[in-house]
Amino acid sequence: MTIPTVVCGRTGRMTRLIAGAVEQAPGVHLAARFTARGAAAATPGAPPVVADLAHLSCSTPVVVDFTAPEATAALLRQALTHDCALVIGTSGLGAAERTLLAEVGRVRPVVAAANFSLALLAVARFVRELAQQVDDSWDAGVLDVHFAGKRDRPSATARYLADQWRRPEERGEAPEINAFRMGDAVSEHRLLAAGAGEHVEVLHRVADRAAFLPGVLRAVRFAATAPPGVHTLEDVARTPLPAAR
Repeated sequence: MTIPTVVCGRTGRMTRLIAGAVEQAPGVHLAARFTARGAAAATPGAPPVVADLAHLSCSTPVVVDFTAPEATAALLRQALTHDCALVIGTSGLGAAERTLLAEVGRVRPVVAAANFSLALLAVARFVRELAQQVDDSWDAGVLDVHFAGKRDRPSATARYLADQWRRPEERGEAPEINAFRMGDAVSEHRLLAAGAGEHVEVLHRVADRAAFLPGVLRAVRFAATAPPGVHTLEDVARTPLPAAR
């Protein structure tokens, strides 16, 4: 049996990539598109477009949302009363959206991440280990570069990397983040750390949004059977993939 998957949005670059990946990936199928802006007529042979989860013909779908904070909030409010699982990658969520996400997580499985690159998990692990090895004389900072149209500044990914360095009981505040919005490149994040006589620089650059798709698809498969709670991409990566048939 395949996992019914609903992709939010219709026109965004990441939305189109995710929908295409779901259509091609084994074990999942694109059951519908969801848009908080109102239902629309689907093209012949294409999945339906709905504005209300109650109008879905499938049961217990995994809903994937990489849209905008206001659209994500509308989805989360519906998810409180509709049986589904969620994969949330929307950037720039504020305190109100995060509170709503936590409320949904008490009754639904939710995977939420600042960045769905599985490679970034290894970068974050290295940063944590480096912070644990060096003494308090070391300082660190994060450089956050995104395309000119990105609205949130700094990005959630930059804050995530900065938090990997912070050890609250020893280091206090997270490292400073310098954010730039320019050009059309997808993203680049650098953590720079230095102590006496040493300098370490870690770079993660995404040149194509397709780099996020393996993490998104893995999160969909995880969410389909996960218990209620707000799960991270680290939780997803720790769960073994099912054996290939």
